[in-house]
Amino acid sequence: MACVAVHPDYRSSSRGDMLLQRVAAQARQQGLKKLFVLTTHSIHWFQERGFQPAEVEMLPKRKQELYNYQRRSKILVIDL
Repeated sequence: MACVAVHPDYRSSSRGDMLLQRVAAQARQQGLKKLFVLTTHSIHWFQERGFQPAEVEMLPKRKQELYNYQRRSKILVIDL
């Protein structure tokens, strides 16, 4: 999952949770077993929703090759 953002005016209305639930539902429909996120700012938000820290090596090979070490994004994963 990449680039989830909620406008500041709507952050207290659970729209981020609704977006996350929809993305997770679509991932399950596609037969995916895990959902990964890369974030530089929202680590705690995702952890509060069950995501756990992960390492680059846990990403699919194609995503490992694209990982930008200079951004120092945190990788988080949740089982679907």
